[in-house]
Amino acid sequence: MTTDASRPDRAPGAGAATEMARAYRPGEFEPRIYRTWIEADVFAPDGAGARPRAEQQPFVVIQPPPNVTGSLHLGHAQRSAVEDLMVRHARMQGRPTLFLPGLDHASIAAQVVLDRIIAADGETRASLGRERYLERMWSFVETTREVMLGQQRRVGASADWGRIRFTMDEVSSRAVREAFARLYEDGLAYRSETLINWCPGCRTSLSDLEVIATPETGSLWTIRYHVVDPATGAVAPGEEIHIATTRQIGRA
Repeated sequence: MTTDASRPDRAPGAGAATEMARAYRPGEFEPRIYRTWIEADVFAPDGAGARPRAEQQPFVVIQPPPNVTGSLHLGHAQRSAVEDLMVRHARMQGRPTLFLPGLDHASIAAQVVLDRIIAADGETRASLGRERYLERMWSFVETTREVMLGQQRRVGASADWGRIRFTMDEVSSRAVREAFARLYEDGLAYRSETLINWCPGCRTSLSDLEVIATPETGSLWTIRYHVVDPATGAVAPGEEIHIATTRQIGRA
């Protein structure tokens, strides 16, 4: 962009414009704009800068809380953008609007990530013990929490940050206990003997939400392994280990 020297009402060099950058640099503009929104307190439905109309129907989006295991990815950014689009549209309609942010403790997933971190230090859950491991976990969660919340602000999510929820907060934990108690009392949650997904590394059961159970008629195969006497190398008489499986045994 150059100076407009062709206009007779302007002296040469007067009102010279700054050359426009060849590429858009979001870091030069977006943090400042986001701070302006925060300072204006427009994200909370009852914020000082909010202008909802009381006669309008409220609009609420509860963010599916991302796992607090590291940093967000493009899928989170895309989802937040879509949710934020709906939230801002509702605000423009004058509806009392709440975009409720949150984070999930992701127990097993966080454990796997932290186990890799402490393994690099030559430690394990067993060597640290319960109390020290929990201290490391809370420290890890606090670090990743700040990273992830910062990323959500960077993509412009207009969430009410004063109402942020973490699934291990007392309020959230109490709500979960209350929900499960009601499900149990209504006969919708119960204990029974059933097959589960067991992780020998994590030493706990894992969710089978993505498993589609299909009833099949099969056979139970038992494989017998002889025990070898380590002193003589000979098969120990009468000592065997039996392993049962429902998998089909292939033929050579």
